[in-house]
Amino acid sequence: MSFPETVIPHYASDRQVAGFFSGALNVEFIDDIHTMKPGAVGKTPYARRLKEALEHLLSERPAGSTDWALMTGVSFWEDDRLYSYLKDLYDYFYGDREEPPVAPDAEAPPPEKCWR
Repeated sequence: MSFPETVIPHYASDRQVAGFFSGALNVEFIDDIHTMKPGAVGKTPYARRLKEALEHLLSERPAGSTDWALMTGVSFWEDDRLYSYLKDLYDYFYGDREEPPVAPDAEAPPPEKCWR
């Protein structure tokens, strides 16, 4: 197994969790993340596993922005930006954040410090 199977809990064992990370957070669908909230907060095994996966990612920070970009097509350019987005997403799903997080602009150039 490789990334993301070894980095994201339940990715290898739950099709819905895998679909969330590789599909819903994909460059084509990330701007519609609000449509995923009802399933993410439900009382289903999928909802529980998704929350556990997000909590693990936030506490351990095992994924890098480069691997994430290869999996989803969404480039955060820096790990801190990736985890800031995931934290905002977690707060939107499970906390008191009212609006979904804004995904990086696919047309924007990388930050200057990434040019080197």
